[in-house]
Amino acid sequence: MNKASIEQLVLKRINKMRKEMIRIAHETGINSIETLTYSQKLDRLIYLHILHFS
Repeated sequence: MNKASIEQLVLKRINKMRKEMIRIAHETGINSIETLTYSQKLDRLIYLHILHFS
């Protein structure tokens, strides 16, 4: 797998996680522990993307 392919997989994962976080926020509230925990996981993935692909 080349770097561009890996980046596309990471971006797809980021978008999937973002949608899931929005769903969780709608169900449990924007300040719920579930939403905040998911947000932190998404932040880490975005940070890794920036670190490796920017």
